[in-house]
Amino acid sequence: MRRLKPLPLLGLAVGCAGAVAGTYALLVRTYRGQRIDQGAFDGRALATSTAHDAAQQLLTTISVGTLALAVLVLVAQALLRGRVALALVAGTTIGGAVVTTQLLKHVLTRPDLLIDGRLYENSFPSGHVSIAFGVGMAATLVAPARARRLVSVLAVLYGSAVGIAVIAAGWHRPSDVAGALFVVTAWAAVAGLLDALLERRRAGAATWPQPNVARHYLVLGGLLLVAGYATTLAIVAAGRAGAIDWTAVDGAFAGACVTVVGLAAVLMAALLAALRATLPTRRAAARRRAPSAQRQRVAR
Repeated sequence: MRRLKPLPLLGLAVGCAGAVAGTYALLVRTYRGQRIDQGAFDGRALATSTAHDAAQQLLTTISVGTLALAVLVLVAQALLRGRVALALVAGTTIGGAVVTTQLLKHVLTRPDLLIDGRLYENSFPSGHVSIAFGVGMAATLVAPARARRLVSVLAVLYGSAVGIAVIAAGWHRPSDVAGALFVVTAWAAVAGLLDALLERRRAGAATWPQPNVARHYLVLGGLLLVAGYATTLAIVAAGRAGAIDWTAVDGAFAGACVTVVGLAAVLMAALLAALRATLPTRRAAARRRAPSAQRQRVAR
């Protein structure tokens, strides 16, 4: 039995839960946060009709029926491999994220701080993004070892695409998307720990992509995240100061889109790194045992 180190996944889950609270407190409950969020959201009005149509088409892929089908496919795939624990992992990731999102959306409120004549209901966090990224994260956890790298890439692309689409369609603000990404990652970390606890005797429970995969996600995602958020912040601030015309606010929308992609990639990097650190592969464990075994032979 390999040694289990739960702290990486527990830390990721707690950190993402704190990020949900922080995103809500900073971007929804403060005037400056709402101004940044709304500025990026308003920029989507300047997007082309083709972009709006594409966003609507993508969002039609998410429904109760498609969610149920995705869960059934993931559970069936896990059961066919004889991995009951992975079936629980898929259900925990998707079900936990969707239920948490809906509860938060009904419990949390959005104060009217902008005083622009428009009333807003709370839409934090996004249910559509929770479903899309939740299915992607669950698929990454359930996928066979040789397919996990590709599945993780598709999960980031699909989750971020839906995140951009809900903003472009006028359904959600960027903060709603960020909150959903954090909720999903928290539940994916919990599900990954559940898999590690139930299946640590098996090799498949810990066969994760090499560390350089997570590093690639982290570097690329981090650059996109910083560049996108800095662009959004600068354009909204310049617009408020009168330094640029408000028709340039579409740049803030573009910055928000880049931020969404970067955040999704960074969170996937964090999950893959935490999974690998929580339950090392058999090969890594063998390498650690080799020096001690050699010392014992020398002592004899």
